[in-house]
Amino acid sequence: MPRIEKEDKREEEALRVRLNPGVAEQLKAYAKFIDSSEGYIVNAALQRLFAADKDFKEFVEAHPDAGEPDKPVAVRVPRRRKSESGEMSAA
Repeated sequence: MPRIEKEDKREEEALRVRLNPGVAEQLKAYAKFIDSSEGYIVNAALQRLFAADKDFKEFVEAHPDAGEPDKPVAVRVPRRRKSESGEMSAA
């Protein structure tokens, strides 16, 4: 009997991860075993991990914005313009 139930299709967010080759092979095999996608298996496994980890729950309660993406930082790059002599200078 599988430890993770068959996939129930839902909205997903794309995320790219790298796995050890052996883990990737097992992930693919488990996905075939329960006739579901690799992404579903990773999602279900992480949900179980997060639910079981008491320290992580405390961390999330203390840091409610920890899972939000980092805000982009605006960086102003000065334009360079040519002087009358043709040399580049900062604007």
